[in-house]
Amino acid sequence: MSPARLGGRLLALVFALVLSPSIARSQETPGPPPPASGKGDAGPEVLELLPAIGRIGAQVGLMGGPSWNPYEVGQGIQGGGYIDLPLFRAPGGRVSYEILVGLSHAESEPFFITDPIAVVANLASGASRSAALAGPPAAPFPVRRQVTSRLQLLQVSPFALKYTLTGLDRLRMRPYATAGLDILVAISHETPVRDESLLFTGTSPFDDPLIGGLVAQAPELTERGMPSGQGSVETGFHAGVGVELRFTKGLSVNFEYRFTGIQGTKHQLHTTSAALGFHW
Repeated sequence: MSPARLGGRLLALVFALVLSPSIARSQETPGPPPPASGKGDAGPEVLELLPAIGRIGAQVGLMGGPSWNPYEVGQGIQGGGYIDLPLFRAPGGRVSYEILVGLSHAESEPFFITDPIAVVANLASGASRSAALAGPPAAPFPVRRQVTSRLQLLQVSPFALKYTLTGLDRLRMRPYATAGLDILVAISHETPVRDESLLFTGTSPFDDPLIGGLVAQAPELTERGMPSGQGSVETGFHAGVGVELRFTKGLSVNFEYRFTGIQGTKHQLHTTSAALGFHW
C-alpha cells in the first residue's frame, strides 16, 4: 500500500472517532423539558387564598342562645348568623373581616305605667284633666296600668374585625376575639296584664297592645330608655371573645360571649351563643 493511500485511511479514521459522539448525541431521544421556575398549577396550594389557615380561610355560621336585653326588659333569646373572610396573617394567628346579623327577643316582668291612651280617652269622655289623670271612679278608664314590655332588637354589624389564634391547631382549638360597629333597630310594645277597662265600660278598646308612637310615650318607659315610636334606629358597637372547636376541615362548633353597647354604653345587650360553623 502506498504511503499516500495509508495516510488517507488514517485521516478518515481520525475524523470518524472525533465526530461519532456528536452524531450519537444528536440521535438520542429528547427528555422532558426542565421544570418551570414558578409553581404554576403544579400543586393544590394554588387553590388557597391564604395558605395554612384553612382551605381559603372563610367561614359562615348560624348561632343562637340566651340574651340579656337593654331597657330593663331582661333575659330573652337570640339567634343570627355571620360570615368571616380572611384578610391577613397576624402574630400567632390571622385577622378576618366579619359581617354579623342577630335578632334578640324578650318580654319583661310586669310593671306599672301611666297609660297615655287612657288619659286621652278620659278627656274625650268629658272628664276634667285631674280626673282624667286619676282614672276611676271620676273617669271611666284606668290610667295606672300593669303591662309587660315586649322587645325585638335587630343587630346588624356591617364591619367587624376578628383575630383568631392558630397556635393551638394541634388541639383542634382556635380562641378568638372580635370587635365591630353596629346598627340596631329596636321595636317594642306594651301589653296590659288585665282587661281593666271592662270593669267600667263593658268593652276594652284600649286593652290591645299599646304600640308606641300613637301618642306620647308613658314616662315610665322614657325612664327606662325605651325607644319611642314604631321603631328606632340606633348606632352602637360590639366586642366579644370565643373559641372554635374544629371537628373536620369543613365543620366546627363555636362558643362566644358578646357585649353590645347602644348609644355608647348607655344601654347594653349581652349574649352567649353556640354556633355551627362551615368552612371552605
